[in-house]
Amino acid sequence: MKNILNILKILSIVFIIYGLIVISLIGTNRLFNLFYLISGITLLLFTMLYEKMDQRIAKALLIFLGIVFLCFILMEIRIISYAHSKPKKNADYLIVLGSQIKDTGPSMDYQARLDSAYEYLKENLNTKVICTGGQGYNEPMSEAKGGAEYLKKKGIKEDRIILEDKSKSTLENLTNAREPITKEKPLDEASVVIVSADYHLYRGAYIAHKLGYKDVSVKGGHGLFVLLPHYYTREAFALIYELLRLK
Repeated sequence: MKNILNILKILSIVFIIYGLIVISLIGTNRLFNLFYLISGITLLLFTMLYEKMDQRIAKALLIFLGIVFLCFILMEIRIISYAHSKPKKNADYLIVLGSQIKDTGPSMDYQARLDSAYEYLKENLNTKVICTGGQGYNEPMSEAKGGAEYLKKKGIKEDRIILEDKSKSTLENLTNAREPITKEKPLDEASVVIVSADYHLYRGAYIAHKLGYKDVSVKGGHGLFVLLPHYYTREAFALIYELLRLK
């Protein structure tokens, strides 16, 4: 038991240090940005107080933590497997899931998605792209418009770009993107590639299938490496929410 507690103590310190790195890079504008810091402090307190607790309760909490960790690993295996998927060639539509637009242009995360979309569009000349995302309170324009402007500057012709600029979530992105598709062909006959951050691809594909998309593949954009543990962890919680909402 002492060895387990020592491992947990080391892990808690790693969590605290990583949590501070996350906050320094992306701030505290989202509550989940504090996840690793709070988890590390809580875990450290648990290891320090373990021997003073009722041992039945302490061991039950330890078993609970083990079960939660195992479930988390199983979910992450599934999420990571999609991060390495290859998209179908010559798809009818490329759907780029929006992310933050700043005054200076797409955020680092969004730029990675748009660069990935550009690579695909450059190689598959008959594919149209649907840029999705509305305008947030802290954004100078809609995410869809910002994404479209970025792609046009890189050489993608305007007649290949479709805007969906009303959505506020992944579910709305993919729900609203159905409209321009179904104007040309039935949704179950359209081939679609969803472009998003690597960690977001499994959830995007899951939601798409629930909304009636049939021929779906995915293509990822690679974000800042040091933030991947944070984003993959957040994605697991977001996936649980979608599984409960769309079951």
